[in-house]
Amino acid sequence: MPSDLVLIRILKEAEQSTREGRRFLAVFDLDSTLFDLTLRVSKIIDAFAADPHWRAKYPIECEILADVRINRSEWGMREGLARAGIFEAERPAFYRDLHDFWAKCFFSDDFLHHDEPLPGAVEFVKALRSRGATVMYLTGRDIPRMLKGTAESLRSRGFPVDVDGVDLVMKPVAALDDALFKRDVLREALKTHSRVWLFENEPVNLNLVARDLPQIGLVYIVSTHSGREECADTLSRIEHFEVDAESF
Repeated sequence: MPSDLVLIRILKEAEQSTREGRRFLAVFDLDSTLFDLTLRVSKIIDAFAADPHWRAKYPIECEILADVRINRSEWGMREGLARAGIFEAERPAFYRDLHDFWAKCFFSDDFLHHDEPLPGAVEFVKALRSRGATVMYLTGRDIPRMLKGTAESLRSRGFPVDVDGVDLVMKPVAALDDALFKRDVLREALKTHSRVWLFENEPVNLNLVARDLPQIGLVYIVSTHSGREECADTLSRIEHFEVDAESF
């Protein structure tokens, strides 16, 4: 089904549910679902290359990092580094230090302001709210490291947050498995909502929900993912949230 039709169908379902007095919940992952992370990853690489400590330790490699370009369809840094001629097998110490720096920065508040919404994402979430849907941002980000930056990022980009009918749900600790955490939150949500839709980019999470909670509607965001699993071809797929203005 084309993206427009999937999204229009969900908007109409939310509107009808509200009209009939039934609770409708739309659940959105954040990373690579509502947000494009390309700029965040690029800025972290730039910060490493500009850091005096790392420039002194890896002068040649830090110069090469200026040529690294990250594409939206790529998971992490590996492919961008390879195009610039940086391979883990050839530079293991550098690669390890860069990855550790990236991980510390990526899973923190410090670089979240670089995330950009996918086309139409803000407008679609608002359109669902205007039709009476409850909205949940359900993310694998954890509260200790990323709560402040996540709330600020959502707010600054125009997503509804800190208002009735909108919830931000994050892992209480980083060590929790993302897929199991999300499945358990969704299982609880089914107790209070007659209809639930999940928008998610990671097949591992989608496949677990499809298996354990088949009553939940699933929309696969075709952006980037870990590569550990693939989704069924029958799953609804979208690359963005843009819908014809008349549909709103």
